[in-house]
Amino acid sequence: MLVATAASPVGGDELELDVVIGSEATASIGSIGAMLVWPAPTPAVSSMTTTVAVGAGGRLVLAPEPTITVRGSNHRATTRVDLAEDATCELVEEYSLGRSGEAPGAIETSLRVERGGRALFHHDELLGALAEAGTTSVGVGTARHVTTALIVGEVAGDAATSVEAGGMAARLPVDDDAVVLLGVGIDRPTVRRLIDALRSTVGPPVRYG
Repeated sequence: MLVATAASPVGGDELELDVVIGSEATASIGSIGAMLVWPAPTPAVSSMTTTVAVGAGGRLVLAPEPTITVRGSNHRATTRVDLAEDATCELVEEYSLGRSGEAPGAIETSLRVERGGRALFHHDELLGALAEAGTTSVGVGTARHVTTALIVGEVAGDAATSVEAGGMAARLPVDDDAVVLLGVGIDRPTVRRLIDALRSTVGPPVRYG
């Protein structure tokens, strides 16, 4: 489990996490609580960079609690995962856009996964205050919670969508054995429910935290 305080990161902080998973090894990484991103007295950007390498036959489960963008914050979250050709993974990234009743901060996210040296999935997004400026590639409307889940190592199945009052989600196969689940909604429970409904019947529900 990852441990952090509720007082970081603050604008200007640069956090890094580097993980190496050996051949045939399995690592399940979560966190004990959400990460609150705070503004600085100056417009400085904070950042969190996560880099993971997974060896032959290895497995990674990376599902920390959500990152919460406090009003006035400006944050950059970057995740890079390098899988061996036969390695598998389950990645869950969640972002809550502001605390309850609060306008969101600005956050730029980037998630890239390579397998055997080739790109399997790459997604960059601008959320919160940055999206309000009209610079986002995929709008989330009035959604307050955004989740991306990438599962590698089970039958991908067909593309599908799910919509209900307060949220929507999509299931997007990116390879025969890799699928991306994207969800946005008014809160975390709504998005969880939508994403779990789209998960392949081959495997268990997506892990959170």
